[in-house]
Amino acid sequence: MKSIAIQAYGPATRLQLMDLPRPEVGPDQLLIRVKAASVNPIDWKIRYGELRWILPLKFPAVLGFDVAGEIESVGGNLTNQWTVGEEVCAYANHAPGGGYAEYISVDADCVVRKPANLSPLEAASFPLAASTAWQSLFDICSLRPGDNVLVNGASGGVGIFATQIAKIHHATVTAVCSGRNEALMRELGADDVINYHQVDFTQTNRKFDVIFDAVGKASYRDCCRVLDRNGRFATTLPSAETAAFTVISKFQRRRCGIIWATSRKKDLQAIYGLAEQGKLRTIIDEVFPLEQAADAHRKSEDGHAVGKIVLQVAE
Repeated sequence: MKSIAIQAYGPATRLQLMDLPRPEVGPDQLLIRVKAASVNPIDWKIRYGELRWILPLKFPAVLGFDVAGEIESVGGNLTNQWTVGEEVCAYANHAPGGGYAEYISVDADCVVRKPANLSPLEAASFPLAASTAWQSLFDICSLRPGDNVLVNGASGGVGIFATQIAKIHHATVTAVCSGRNEALMRELGADDVINYHQVDFTQTNRKFDVIFDAVGKASYRDCCRVLDRNGRFATTLPSAETAAFTVISKFQRRRCGIIWATSRKKDLQAIYGLAEQGKLRTIIDEVFPLEQAADAHRKSEDGHAVGKIVLQVAE
């Protein structure tokens, strides 16, 4: 099968087109013919080797946790549940993913049926980013109706979903982004928008019940200035300082947590259920053909994409 893989850690030039064997299918797995895969920051962090102590790779390694496509074959234990040809979405639960390829083998617990109102490109943009937003808001921040929520990095791949999910669940949402994205964030449901080029939200006189740093650029220490005494803080960036505050906060009224998203079927079902109802949408910044995965990584690393970056693997 046609794949984009790396043979060693390093820059985007390590991503090479390779002809690799199709993955084998276990009794509780599905082989998916991939139509689209999305690019997430964790992909290039793995590629650089930043996570090698947590997620060691065996080379050649095919990156990519998010895919949309159709079932090519069904594991022996699943023949009464799934049918060849069904259109599906998946969030691979094994490192480094395997989505940048024509075929991927995925545990059935990580797969849901694709809503008919989503194209494969749209569907592939949801799993990891939307799960990160969902698990940050509910698992770490215990989101409740009426909460005053701030999303830092609201126009990014995770932020677009966090903004909408918080609003859908009856929170008041403040989006932090650049001024050029203000109209988009209001369209996605934000009640207020802070232009980070003009205002440091940690220096305002406001208080928030929930602060979700979707881009990992705000410290818990600074956010405490605008976090309610019973507030909850979540970030996507692991650091020694935040890890220490996570432990300390277990004994305090405020809570701090670092999100490490996992593939959970119930979360995917809830997320795609909202998408099927037209309540949750994606924003795709740019689509690259699979062969241009290196360019897609460079765009992601640049940090200015609005929403998601997607690879088109097949028509």
